[in-house]
Amino acid sequence: MQVPARHESPRLVLFDLDDTLCDHDGSLRVRLNASFTAAFDGNPPDNIDEIVEISIERSVFGTDHFSEVLEPFGISEEEQIQAAIDTYVADRFRGLKLFPEAVEVVTTVRKQTGIGMITNGPSDIQRQKLDLLGIEPLFPFILVSEEVDIWKPDPRIFERAMELGEAQRHETVYIGDNPDHDVGGARAAGITSIWVNRSGTMFPGSVEPDHQISDLLEIFEILNLQPPPTY
Repeated sequence: MQVPARHESPRLVLFDLDDTLCDHDGSLRVRLNASFTAAFDGNPPDNIDEIVEISIERSVFGTDHFSEVLEPFGISEEEQIQAAIDTYVADRFRGLKLFPEAVEVVTTVRKQTGIGMITNGPSDIQRQKLDLLGIEPLFPFILVSEEVDIWKPDPRIFERAMELGEAQRHETVYIGDNPDHDVGGARAAGITSIWVNRSGTMFPGSVEPDHQISDLLEIFEILNLQPPPTY
């Protein structure tokens, strides 16, 4: 579906959560670093960051791959592996924090137009995360995929958000980092997509975003909204 060119400010701006407003990727690295440090009994090697990256390449979910990742680095005892697993599961949100500009951007946008959030994930995890970050009160509505039984990139979750935000497709913008779930889902729903690309990589998805940013503060020029006074 073709998205009309944007000349006016949107009626509804929708935000993703993980790696858009909060640094989930950075948190994962902090969590893995702590876990593998525990496997080395608190004395990790100088190449601990290399081990973290190998783990992420294998999987960003769970701990089943820990033994395979650690064995080439001399960690094979069951109690060592278990120490890493125990540390990993003890604090799901270790190191999780908002990007520096997140709150200022959201509050500034909200003063000028409607906002909302759509986030994939289990309700208990995403709601705990929102509580920890303290941003739930900033949003008039938040759609968590498990709660509505619709997961991005299914366009129906974007359509539900537009109903709640009382906006039409051409009046709505979605901001997110995932090429398939966020960009692909928004485009399938017929709304303007803004891809958050903080690492400066080439777009890997099959459906190109309407806009690309490296920092949330860049949305103000794109959306014809007034930026924060400090910008």
